[in-house]
Amino acid sequence: MRNLLLLSLLFFNFTKGYNQESTTNYQDATKLINVWLEAQKDYQDIPAIMGVAVKDQKIVWSGAFGKSNREENINANTNTIASIGSISKLFTATAIMKLVSENKLRLDSNIKDLLPNYHLKEVYQDSGSVTVASLLTHSSGVPRDTDHSYWSGPNHAFPSKTEMFDHLNQMETNFAVGSNVQYSNVGFALLGQVIEEVSGISYKEYMETEIFKHLGMTNSVVEMQELTYGKEHAIGYTAMNRDRKRKKANFFQTKAMQPAAGISSSVEDLAKFASWQFRLMDSTESELLTPEALKSMYDIHATSRNGYMKRGYGFEIQTDKEGNKWVMHGGMCPGYVAFLKMDLTNKMAYAILINTNGERALKYVNGIIHILNKAGSSIPTQTAIKNLSDYSGFFDLNPWNGEYYIGPWNNGLVAFYLPTESLQYAMYFYQHQNDDVFELVNENNEPTGEELIFYRDDKGIVTKVKNDGQMHYPKKE
Repeated sequence: MRNLLLLSLLFFNFTKGYNQESTTNYQDATKLINVWLEAQKDYQDIPAIMGVAVKDQKIVWSGAFGKSNREENINANTNTIASIGSISKLFTATAIMKLVSENKLRLDSNIKDLLPNYHLKEVYQDSGSVTVASLLTHSSGVPRDTDHSYWSGPNHAFPSKTEMFDHLNQMETNFAVGSNVQYSNVGFALLGQVIEEVSGISYKEYMETEIFKHLGMTNSVVEMQELTYGKEHAIGYTAMNRDRKRKKANFFQTKAMQPAAGISSSVEDLAKFASWQFRLMDSTESELLTPEALKSMYDIHATSRNGYMKRGYGFEIQTDKEGNKWVMHGGMCPGYVAFLKMDLTNKMAYAILINTNGERALKYVNGIIHILNKAGSSIPTQTAIKNLSDYSGFFDLNPWNGEYYIGPWNNGLVAFYLPTESLQYAMYFYQHQNDDVFELVNENNEPTGEELIFYRDDKGIVTKVKNDGQMHYPKKE
């Protein structure tokens, strides 16, 4: 059975990263994350999933599963570059706040004073003009996109700067500045133009020399390049079609929309971006930004009319039921989805990059959070702990379901049903009772009376398990 499972190899192959933390507290949880993402990759026909979890300055988990280029059989890794879509806006916002920190730009500056080509009709002038701050918070009233159809396939004809202004200047604002929050890609494209006007260099050069280089983000670029596409840069694939196949998405370049959606990065670089923020939060000295400028990005500066959407400078802001403050942003571009979510209260950050459409990156981020949050829980035991690895493996659930994985969890076992969209109802924890018998415990670690009973052959190898009245057998390769 050990030859079938090789779980330890999965763990060591998929958890390499910069400044990796390896602790007993997270070891079982990180194995479970690997099992889950590897299974989801297979069941959902996902080309590649790349992820990372950061605790302040240390990576507690990182992994890469699948192919960055299926046609050439290239494996993904945690340094593989992929489009991060609208997470680009966080870096654009960071660049703006850097210029503000250096007193080269004011948040209350009017965009029409900064950009000579900007002539959007501002219908609600009584509320004030569109400013840098209102663009950062999506509260400017600037339309979401121009009339170009660049989100439409198959060719994704993103506009040049001239084309963007030509279209935008024939449009008008949708609401009074500050009266609502409405997502705007064009708004961040304009902020990219502000960066160019103030700095005197291109947006691409500014981001790569002033932001990425400073943070050590060596696998981050503005705009996909044909030279690295399919090599260092993962190929993008379409959503699953009716034949349950994914096709290659067409190569694209975002041009004038670079500041809104044109950055590509790796999960290790996103980890560096998060750790820099955690460092600066408690610092009294500037590092790229002043600490005050960074913290202002996390403040709520605009709220949608329905009260649901709360925006800082670049970030979406949320507070969970325990009072922890979260900042985040998702990304989606042709062939790619991504998500970055940061718990400011506990200095934890999580990122996922997937090189296909039709998947929710946030689902995987939240799943990783759920598993790692369980890492501190210890299953009580009344007897001596046996060799828990004897019971580890994948068991066949056909015809009722696909499979489940059983593995060590602190003092007991965890049974993890696969595939799963909701981890809340997929993980079951068991405490050791006696011999080869384990008992299910509830969320309060109280015994429930339900048992897992393992059976061995004459060589002492586990050959089956009885669970909920059914007998299940190890999966074959």
